[in-house]
Amino acid sequence: MHGLPLFDIVEAARRRDVGMSLAVQNRELLLTQARLLAHEHAARHGTVTADDVAALMSAAGMNYADLGNAAGSVFREGFVWTGDVRQSARVSTHRRLVRVWRIA
Repeated sequence: MHGLPLFDIVEAARRRDVGMSLAVQNRELLLTQARLLAHEHAARHGTVTADDVAALMSAAGMNYADLGNAAGSVFREGFVWTGDVRQSARVSTHRRLVRVWRIA
């Protein structure tokens, strides 16, 4: 049987980057707003999570879910992972773990 190999870290990274790039192109303005809110929150509180950004967006009349796949790019620029995780409180996430970020 021919096809793609099951495990290929280089190809996996390439496909991730292509997918993220496409997602960002379709939601660039909303992603920029989400990043700004994330940065402001981290500047005030030291850290920020996706839950924080979702709450801030909601308070500003935006919907975090509208980011779609671009949500994975919110912390891709200007942030570093602290190594910590928290359980999400958003109902839609089913208490999955979310990373805790700080400004780079």
